[in-house]
Amino acid sequence: MRIRVTAAALCAAVLVAGCGGGGGGDSDAKATDSAAAQGSSSGSGSGSGSASVSGAASEAPAEPLDEAQLKSAALVGGDVDGYQITDFPVKPDDDSTARPADCQPLENMRTASPDPGPKAFVGLLAFGGAGPTAGSATTIGLMAYDGSDAEGILDGLRTALKKCTAYEGGVPARTTAKAAAAPDAGDEAVAFGLETQGDGADAFVVVRSGATVVLFYTATGTGSAAEVPAELVTAQIRKLGA
Repeated sequence: MRIRVTAAALCAAVLVAGCGGGGGGDSDAKATDSAAAQGSSSGSGSGSGSASVSGAASEAPAEPLDEAQLKSAALVGGDVDGYQITDFPVKPDDDSTARPADCQPLENMRTASPDPGPKAFVGLLAFGGAGPTAGSATTIGLMAYDGSDAEGILDGLRTALKKCTAYEGGVPARTTAKAAAAPDAGDEAVAFGLETQGDGADAFVVVRSGATVVLFYTATGTGSAAEVPAELVTAQIRKLGA
């Protein structure tokens, strides 16, 4: 398990530079993907949810947070049982292009570089260390926006999921996209899967809480579909709204 976690961390470190959730199907490339997280957050349905987590979402600040405030609101080790949480090792990079352009918002989220870019960004890696999530890795990105821009990010994802079923770019192989059932989290949420040819589907959950957009991205190198752990979503959105 220790080797598997290390490989996942290496992939996450270069995720925004184009490693992504899949490759050309090579087994060594798969080994560098974040391992599939257990638990449930996104499902097989479609659409988005809008609600609060323990009442926290309605209390989330409407003004953009600065980096120090995001850092204070981010999960740390000990916040979620069974997970080791560390800082994300690199900043987002926005040089990945999807073809057709209708799919670009999905590719932007895969590389943690939505358009427009956030005013502040704090990234985390959550490693499952025990039980069914042992060896898993999930990328979490907290992104501060003006309120209207935060809403626009999720609107753009919903529009893309209506128009985009597959695209080229970002990774060597063709990527298919599919909407998923969004969790009951934050002010609104969108969930989807991206599957690169030869790999299992990677899972994405994007939640807006006030003027902050939070990305959860779980990738799999096992060939099976990934799921974003619900406990990570719940804990992070609750802490953000505290």
